[in-house]
Amino acid sequence: MTKRYSVEKSTGFIIYRTALALRGALQRTLKERGFDITPEQYGILMLLREEEGLSQKEIGQVLFKDKPNISRMLDALERKRLIRRQSADRRSFAIFLTAEGKKLAEETLAIKLQLEKQALNGLLAREIETLESIINKIYGNIA
Repeated sequence: MTKRYSVEKSTGFIIYRTALALRGALQRTLKERGFDITPEQYGILMLLREEEGLSQKEIGQVLFKDKPNISRMLDALERKRLIRRQSADRRSFAIFLTAEGKKLAEETLAIKLQLEKQALNGLLAREIETLESIINKIYGNIA
C-alpha cells in the first residue's frame, strides 16, 4: 500500500513554512524596534558587513535574488543612506556600507541573534549541527 501524501508533512513545505515564519518574525521585530528595513535589505546589510565591495551580481548570487530585485533593494538602501555604490569599472559598481549602514548592521545583528536563539530554543548543539547538515545535504541534492 502506498503511503498517503500530505502537503503538511512534505519536507519542502516544512522548510518553506519555517523560512516564512523566521522571515515574518524578523520583519515584525525590526518594525517594532523602529528599524525601517525589510528582511531582504537586512540580508544585504549583513552580507556587506561580512564583505564590503561586492558587486550587485555577487550579492544577488549569494542571496539568490535576481538582478531587478537586487537593484530595487540597493536603490532603497542607497536612498536610506545605508550603502554607497562606487564605480568598479565601466559596467559595475562595488557596494559599501556607509557609517550609518555599519551602525544599523551592528544594531540589528543583536536582534537577529536573539531571534535565532528563540527559534533554536530547546535544541542541543549537536541537534543544531545535525539540522544544518541535513538541510545542506537536501539543498546539495537538488541544487
